[in-house]
Amino acid sequence: MERKITCTGLVLAVSLLAAGCAGAGKDNIPVLDFQQAQAVWQSHGIDSYEVTVWQTCFCPPDLLQPMRVTVREGTVIDIEGLEQPINHPDILDHKRLTIDGLLGVIEKARHSAETLVAEYDQRYGFPVRLEVDGSPFIADDEFSYRLSDFQPF
Repeated sequence: MERKITCTGLVLAVSLLAAGCAGAGKDNIPVLDFQQAQAVWQSHGIDSYEVTVWQTCFCPPDLLQPMRVTVREGTVIDIEGLEQPINHPDILDHKRLTIDGLLGVIEKARHSAETLVAEYDQRYGFPVRLEVDGSPFIADDEFSYRLSDFQPF
């Protein structure tokens, strides 16, 4: 009998813990698939915003830092390195620094990449995490993006 109570108590404790955490950070929990996320993003009609973008790629160190990106009417108008100056801005693909551009990257990767991991913001539908590996046989073709601190205006 004592053992049964202990197991029941453990199950109850785990259940309560899981229930308590279920709502934590719910605005950042990725529950949308690509088509839902794209529809949510498009329904907001946002084309001007600021967002922090952190990319990883086979590129110079100054591009491997969080960058504050300002987009106005769908076009990148400013990029600020948050840890150091950006010395290689000509290498940056501005299209990949916009949310519409990243959604386009995801659309293409859905049909061609070996590995695609994408998570979306529940409120706005933009990707908060994106990881792509085009081919396991090609070195250094992997890239990823993390987006945070989104502010529409």
